[in-house]
Amino acid sequence: MFASLSNREYALLWWSGLVAFLAVGMQILARGWLAIQLTDSNSSFALVLLAFGIGMVTVTPFGGVAADRFSRRALIVGSHVSLSLSAAWLGIMVVLGLEQFWMLLLTALIQGSSFAFMGPARIAMTGEVVERELLSNAISLTQLTVASSQTVGPALAGVLADTPGFGLAGVYLLSAGLTAVGTIPVLMLPKSQPQQREARSPFEEIAEGVAYVARQPYLRVVVISTALMLLVAMPYMAFLPKFTESVFGVGALWLGILQGANALGGTVTALQVARMRDNTLLWRLRVFSLATVAVGVGVLAVTPNQLVALPVLFFLGGAATTFQTANMSMSLLLAEPVYHGRVQSLVMIAFSAQSLVAFPLGALADQIGLREMHGYMAAATVLVVVWSVIAGRSARRQTEASRVQTQTARS
Repeated sequence: MFASLSNREYALLWWSGLVAFLAVGMQILARGWLAIQLTDSNSSFALVLLAFGIGMVTVTPFGGVAADRFSRRALIVGSHVSLSLSAAWLGIMVVLGLEQFWMLLLTALIQGSSFAFMGPARIAMTGEVVERELLSNAISLTQLTVASSQTVGPALAGVLADTPGFGLAGVYLLSAGLTAVGTIPVLMLPKSQPQQREARSPFEEIAEGVAYVARQPYLRVVVISTALMLLVAMPYMAFLPKFTESVFGVGALWLGILQGANALGGTVTALQVARMRDNTLLWRLRVFSLATVAVGVGVLAVTPNQLVALPVLFFLGGAATTFQTANMSMSLLLAEPVYHGRVQSLVMIAFSAQSLVAFPLGALADQIGLREMHGYMAAATVLVVVWSVIAGRSARRQTEASRVQTQTARS
């Protein structure tokens, strides 16, 4: 289960991610709860996610190019510094009672841009230091750090936010400190050498990465289906703060518990996926997990209270983590190493697009209701499942036809 951690360089990267993602998990709750306190609407928190998404969408393509051209270690360190300073600044503003909504937007924009550099560099570096046969295991363990930290992070932030003398200010300041601590293991890694390639315009390299994905049938389906899933299903997490407050009628503590249940499901699932050694099962695994997400979002639409929502979010978190793990593993296995950073940037653009659609979906939810919004999201996810199956079969036929043509040409 933990075979990849025998690799010292990956182990340092893993411990760094565990601490840093814990800080990120804490800010998920703090960001949502502060937005609700300042504005009391679905669309306001969705606007914060929009700012985060704008930072990721506009910068991620360049983050992918940077991960393929420059030192990935330096990119991760720089991203950590930016994340830490922005969280500390907002925490200080809350301490002084000077917090305003635009500060939350600016912080989200900065942190989205930081993730745009850190994400492709971290995943590409995993593909660089880990043996191919252990790659799926390493990606599963990386997802484990994300899911487990989001189990502890929101729950811890919920408790601390309701603690007199600590509050949201303390949550932000603690998050800043943890992110700084997460930089130490990265600094212990050997200095990675920049990729020596012919210097070209970043836009040319972005276009080259897109063209490469378009030429690979399976890789193309992986990237597109990831984008569709994130756009139509994953916004359920963006609606959870308002769902908790207005539908269930409970506070920040329960929000942390519900987010923790979602992440706990991801943690348990990541441990199980880490045991898997047969990479040929990844495609079936991703389709099954996507179908499970569709069912989970549909059930959440009719969930009567927070107690019933706990197991629903647990299974939703497990299915979403399985889908993302299978996609990351497949994208690294299918792509040539020289394209790893740019391929991961395309996947991350899909992730950031989730934040972009959260704003219009949040505004729509304000009009038609949260439960109805989740019902439409579940129906759209079913359509994504159907498309993914059909497109996957088409990709298999194209791959087999290409293989036959190559063998015929050689003979």
